[in-house]
Amino acid sequence: MANELPEEKQLKPTRRFLERIQESDNGGIREYNERLILHAIRQHGEIASAELVKETGLSVQSVSRITKRLIGLELIEKRDRRRIKGKVGQPSVPLALRADGAYSIGMKIGRKSMDIVAMDFSGTIQKSKLFEYEFPEPSQVIAASNDGISEILANLTSSQRERVIGLGVVAPYGLPDWRAELNSPASLAENWAATDLREAVAETHDLPIWEDHDAKAACLADLLLHGVGSRPKNYLFLFLGTIMSGGVVLDGTIMHGPHGYAGAIGPLRVPGTLAPLEPDRCSLTVPLLKVASRYVLNEMLDVAGHDPGKVLLTENCRELAPVRDWSSHAAKALAVGIMSAISTFDFEAVVIDGDLPSDVREYLVERLYESLDEQDFTGLVRPEIIAGDLGNRARALGGALLPFYSNFVPESHLLVKSQDSGLAAQ
Repeated sequence: MANELPEEKQLKPTRRFLERIQESDNGGIREYNERLILHAIRQHGEIASAELVKETGLSVQSVSRITKRLIGLELIEKRDRRRIKGKVGQPSVPLALRADGAYSIGMKIGRKSMDIVAMDFSGTIQKSKLFEYEFPEPSQVIAASNDGISEILANLTSSQRERVIGLGVVAPYGLPDWRAELNSPASLAENWAATDLREAVAETHDLPIWEDHDAKAACLADLLLHGVGSRPKNYLFLFLGTIMSGGVVLDGTIMHGPHGYAGAIGPLRVPGTLAPLEPDRCSLTVPLLKVASRYVLNEMLDVAGHDPGKVLLTENCRELAPVRDWSSHAAKALAVGIMSAISTFDFEAVVIDGDLPSDVREYLVERLYESLDEQDFTGLVRPEIIAGDLGNRARALGGALLPFYSNFVPESHLLVKSQDSGLAAQ
């Protein structure tokens, strides 16, 4: 854990920037059309005004007026003129987000570690802190989070701190659950029930706070940190963390459902014969998470005499027998889960990401292709399988995106949960 910072370094960003961009006769940045243009620019990376007109359906005059205001707020900028391939006439002037236009902090509280990141407006991580622990004890998590946030803010310039618009906190629903699987103490659930994480963080940091489920946040990052055409409009996102979970994207929007559990595929029952650990394999059925979670892989490596934290950092770790064995079991179980999912909704694709080395993730996807080959898709359409590329940091990245997309994305109430989601009470 970071040492306590001197009092003069307990720096707090001002809300003046956020207040300034929200002040105008028409609702400021909250106006739908302004959000629409910002979102289109983000998705394309660079886009000319003429293309914005086509993309958004707004008039030339509206696009001109809104982009001038956004340039004045230093949220977007003009890039050098360039000629578009295949088109004649004057070179266009593309518009792009200003990386220093705004900043946010993302904090992922996991069952084994906590990540805190500072993200610029382009989606690039500027600062980061990692804390690891055996179990997420509330007092330890709160102390580490306050230290980490303070240190990150202290390492930003004064102008950067002024443009920090908020903090996104993400964690699993039921953070202290699955005690038997994780060998966690019985007191953990009681301690979290008595803890208000939002209040504890707000006492130290004068930041607006957004909260969401960690797998939903990872799904948000996967959706929004890839350019146009990289992801279909409708897909299932699976994140293989310590305890696996997922998210659902419908019509390009993250779905939560009435209780916030959309995409929570981990409890779905699969044949017990697919479980690699005793005594689970003796059961008629087991939850998918007891096959395809990272804790299962860790336990298999430990039984084989490997230190999971070290051996998974080595080259060609996919060649280890426990890794290949787990991947085979996980792929078969995931195939069952995917068949159930696409029987309920016609997903175009399934994205597989998680707290796994890239080569292990790729090997798992290869095995998943083979397992899906064994399934009968009569009456269904086989979805595309996509290997995610954000890895363990996807959840913290998604946390950092929450303030951006609450303030800058059209119909953000459909995209992310509001500030009143009450995650800390889960």
